[in-house]
Amino acid sequence: MTTYIVFKPNSLMPFSFRAAVGGVMLNATVPWNQYSRRYYLKLCDGQGKTVVYVPLVASPDDYDINLALPYAPGKLVYRASTNQFEAE
Repeated sequence: MTTYIVFKPNSLMPFSFRAAVGGVMLNATVPWNQYSRRYYLKLCDGQGKTVVYVPLVASPDDYDINLALPYAPGKLVYRASTNQFEAE
């Protein structure tokens, strides 16, 4: 089952959410990097250990770019066309 999370960035603090990816509950934070002028995705496990830290790359509507590869076949995808994360 796919869970959809609307991405609502905020200039005061990083956007954050929790999602199950590949059966594992992860804490996600999406900070803005002023130097590179882009968002990044930071995923932490239940113990607070960072397991993924990648640039936020948008997937086209007809192809999935999995941002949570360590948890494949589960996936976490960001679609700019809908401004949503999709977690499975």
